[in-house]
Amino acid sequence: MRRIGTLFLAAIVLTACNQQSQTPVATAAPRPPKPPVAIVSPVKPPPPQAEAVPPKPAAPEGHFVWNPGHYHWSYTASPSDGSFTWLPGNWVERPYPTSVWTNGDWSLKDDQWGWTPGYWQ
Repeated sequence: MRRIGTLFLAAIVLTACNQQSQTPVATAAPRPPKPPVAIVSPVKPPPPQAEAVPPKPAAPEGHFVWNPGHYHWSYTASPSDGSFTWLPGNWVERPYPTSVWTNGDWSLKDDQWGWTPGYWQ
């Protein structure tokens, strides 16, 4: 009788060892990238200067969009002794035919200026 009980227990253990646990794998559709976060200076820089808009060069091909130039706040030793530097515009290649470009811009929030870079939607 003891032998039958041992064989029965061994059969249960072997059956349990043979079971494969299958964890469901969730597959989600890829999300579009989030718009970039505004970059805020640790000290209050002066408001950005008016844009110096030079003429833009001809587009390389039809699927490029113009990213206008802007002023960038830069400093060497301390943010309080910085200055604005002009970054010229450039052509940006459209990643998908339906993509829409949103230009970057300066915005004033909580008495501080911050730059939000351009991004694709």
